[in-house]
Amino acid sequence: MKKLIVLIGSLLFGLILMNVYTDSGKMKPDGLEINTSNIKNSKESVADMSVSGYIHKKKTLEMKTALKEKNTISIDQTGSESEYIIIDSTGEKVFSEKIKGDTIRSFESISGEGIIKIELNSGNHDAMIRINEDELKNQ
Repeated sequence: MKKLIVLIGSLLFGLILMNVYTDSGKMKPDGLEINTSNIKNSKESVADMSVSGYIHKKKTLEMKTALKEKNTISIDQTGSESEYIIIDSTGEKVFSEKIKGDTIRSFESISGEGIIKIELNSGNHDAMIRINEDELKNQ
């Protein structure tokens, strides 16, 4: 019985190691590269951002952005699924969706400063996120 338990434990440990290591036998590096473009005349509010890299554990990114009454968020991404949450200046969640792949979504909110949270699952990420892109080009 003890041998069976040790055998099953060893097998599970081996499967876990196989998932963590790449074909070359090296562990995948854990890290993200995050680039942001700020809204004109702002040092904190983000107009767009890109995220790329690999993470072992779930991670949440949080950035300030500018919202208007009618908004669009454009997401071009490959890799793992991510959840996008946008909160307006009153603290109300005005948009929340798990997304995998490319999409454009519209949502309404109170005009003013808001927060975008991106919850990244473990795995590969390569994404470009733009908020109210057409209007920001005119500012």
